[in-house]
Amino acid sequence: MTILYDSTKTFQIIFTRRGSVWDRVLPFSILCSGLSIMIWQLDRLDIVQLSFNHKGHDMLNIMVAFLVVSRVSTAYNRFWNTRTLLSKALCNCRQLSSLTAAFTNRDESPKAKIFRITLGKQIVNFIDKFLQVLQDDDFHSDKTISYMEESHVEKGIPVSIMDLANELYQLIVAQKNYLQPEHVISIQKEVILHKLIGEITKCVTELATYPATPYPFPKAQMSRILLMVWIFTLPFALHTNATNPYTTPIMMFFISYGFFGLEFVSIELDDPFGCDDNDLDIKELSGVIKAGILADSGLTMKHAQFLEMENSKSTKAVVNNYLTKIEEE
Repeated sequence: MTILYDSTKTFQIIFTRRGSVWDRVLPFSILCSGLSIMIWQLDRLDIVQLSFNHKGHDMLNIMVAFLVVSRVSTAYNRFWNTRTLLSKALCNCRQLSSLTAAFTNRDESPKAKIFRITLGKQIVNFIDKFLQVLQDDDFHSDKTISYMEESHVEKGIPVSIMDLANELYQLIVAQKNYLQPEHVISIQKEVILHKLIGEITKCVTELATYPATPYPFPKAQMSRILLMVWIFTLPFALHTNATNPYTTPIMMFFISYGFFGLEFVSIELDDPFGCDDNDLDIKELSGVIKAGILADSGLTMKHAQFLEMENSKSTKAVVNNYLTKIEEE
């Protein structure tokens, strides 16, 4: 889930460990400080003088800084775009449910109720399945959009994500079989619902491109190599003007924290789908939307749990059982 914090509480932010990159950066910072101490001791004991002029090293500073900042900026933009697309997909799912309920609310016939409940159930199922695919480790390893076009029975996804979207289209088209003639959704309103399904499918497809399209490897490789070379040779350059054994190790600790920290932040933001502290809180975001969709369908959480228990049966049988249960209550 995404870490929430109060930006006015400086010390709380500084000393919070959860979601921080401290655990991964600290070994590198300690190594750089230890290297600085070793260089000082070797020079002090006249064993070997390992320092060199820092002017040549300074020329590399700009390139390393550019690559690291560019990397973290790209990672953050990917993270934010993913968050935006996910919100748009979920909001369109809710809007599809709300508009359908609004267009058919005058029809209180049993078949109309079946239509609304079936649509709500299919939308919720679509949300669950496409989020499951986005969080699937195999999808992240596969890194191809075709993963969205395939069924994965062994993972509880018997129908591909695109086929689930097609089922929504087909249900909207079949609304005449459920609604009374005077309450049938007009062509203009039906087009609006189809456009929403198209927008949802587009957002889901674009979301899938992020895990499938990682940060360009040549640039990532160049950034890592130059960062490592620059950081681990910096103690040799700083030792040239060092006047005491403490200055360089302290400087190296925080310099390495800054540069390696930004690199690890980039890695953390590269893939926002998962269960890490800085990943998107998909469960909470989708939970609110699914509760609204159930409400649009005329379902309570109690009845939703009943439908979940009956999930192994066909949709028609499930809804008929649900209506029987409502009548008994």
